[in-house]
Amino acid sequence: MQLKEQDYKTSEEGRIVKTTEEKEQEELDFGKRHQNATYKFLKYNPIDPLNDLWRQAIERLSLEDVEGKLQWWAAYVYIKFFARLLWNFKAEYPQGNMFPEYGGGILVGSHESHLDPFFYGAACHRRIRYMSKMDNFKTPLVKTLFTNLGAFKLDRENPELAWKMAKEIIEEGEWVGIFPEGTRSREETGWEIGEFKTGAVRLAIEMKVPIVPMAVIGSRNALPKGKLVMKPTQVKVRVGDPIYYNDYDINTISYDEIKRLSAELRQVVMDLRDYVIVDTRKQKKVELSIGSPEDAQKPKESSSPMRYLKDFGKGALGFVDDLWYSLLKSLEAFGLRAKFQETVHNFSGWLVCNWSNLMMPYKVIDFEKYIPDEGAAVVCTNHNSEWDVLIFAASLIYHRKRVLYQMAKQSLFKPPLVNAWVRNHHAFPLKRGLHDVDSYNFAKDVLDKGDLVCMYPEGTTNAGGGELLEGHTGAMRLAIEKQVPILLVGITGTEKTYPKHAKMLSFYRGQIMKAGPPFMEHKKHWGKPMPDYEELKRLTANMMAQIKDLLLYDSPDA
Repeated sequence: MQLKEQDYKTSEEGRIVKTTEEKEQEELDFGKRHQNATYKFLKYNPIDPLNDLWRQAIERLSLEDVEGKLQWWAAYVYIKFFARLLWNFKAEYPQGNMFPEYGGGILVGSHESHLDPFFYGAACHRRIRYMSKMDNFKTPLVKTLFTNLGAFKLDRENPELAWKMAKEIIEEGEWVGIFPEGTRSREETGWEIGEFKTGAVRLAIEMKVPIVPMAVIGSRNALPKGKLVMKPTQVKVRVGDPIYYNDYDINTISYDEIKRLSAELRQVVMDLRDYVIVDTRKQKKVELSIGSPEDAQKPKESSSPMRYLKDFGKGALGFVDDLWYSLLKSLEAFGLRAKFQETVHNFSGWLVCNWSNLMMPYKVIDFEKYIPDEGAAVVCTNHNSEWDVLIFAASLIYHRKRVLYQMAKQSLFKPPLVNAWVRNHHAFPLKRGLHDVDSYNFAKDVLDKGDLVCMYPEGTTNAGGGELLEGHTGAMRLAIEKQVPILLVGITGTEKTYPKHAKMLSFYRGQIMKAGPPFMEHKKHWGKPMPDYEELKRLTANMMAQIKDLLLYDSPDA
């Protein structure tokens, strides 16, 4: 990247005269007598020196990585708990898509309060390593909290070490949190979001990772600038869709272009804060908060006891969901998550199949004949009902001892407890209607490990009765690229067990799952360039026809 001299050259007065080490030894000056007195009093707290000893022990034992993850996932539970309790915290996804599930990236958000990093962390299900100013690592108690949660120092006059650390974090597949304003928004400027510095965009372009824009609403009232006492208020975080910069090259892009991209990123954050949502498919802005039809259809919020009771119930369910997810991520830090999930999956498979056999009789046909004991494969079946996801995975592990990784719509990962269940049972989210490359790559990794990936080619539930929807080509692409067979299963009758839009299961409705010979017509394309779309459609149509032949709606076997 070619920069103009005036873009980086500093004046003689602004030249660095102190090293980072010298700055770390300087005393903080808050500008107010009572704040300086509080600072000097808190300097003698016992927590910071004890934590320093703890960190030295962790470093000597080479446990920094594991301990850091455990600290974060413990905080994930208690921070979200207190955020809901004190500030009725809510995370919103105006465009419907969750925070990215896979790979590293950069979180960028507005900044109004010292509490913002915690609110942003509560809105994600990924570990975030924040780039933070040096003063936070000299403030008593705050430095312990920030250090334990994985934040790292930024010397604004000598930022090279911080940017090196940020790159290392991203290379490890984790996320870096950056506030591009460089400081908090101020009341005297009308809380206007300041001009974005270019570092976040430059880092995203160089590391080839996305930026997720976010905006916090209400945190300035939760802990006003210059105050030490937190106040009860409503706090929300709005999460935008990832922004990719794959079309740019850090070696050729100009500084003016990076400035333009940074200004566009700032506008996206402002739109999120003001609830102006951009429909990326229609390229049209919709102001949801100012008398729009969508807003008019929403019920008005009230302060009735029922509303608080509802929020309390959601918070309680969310707390249980957070505990379970935190447990899974903590076990992952020790390399034990897969074994734990397999054990739980085996038990739940036994439980679901035996309970279903009593209340909703089911039958499996030819599983032993056509479902192999080992080896990678793509599994495709028709999709009559949401119940398919549960009963099919349970029957496969109960009857064949095979774990099934199911590609599932991301809306299943939003409701509390449902999220805990599907994550524990090897489901992984898919953004339907989009080219979800990350989900596709995760499926490839699963196949590389010799496991089964289940995809529903119809993309949504059909009307039942044996009438299948047109299949999408994703499963065929995956099977050709990874050179694996496609195992076929026809599911009959589940649309009566759990009809579309139903509130509960219908008991004593039978269901049958029949396996058939593997689909191998695509084998002729293995090791060759991916066939064109028309060929993929033809292969998929033939595969769907074979699945339909496995249905038993008109068979005496049913």
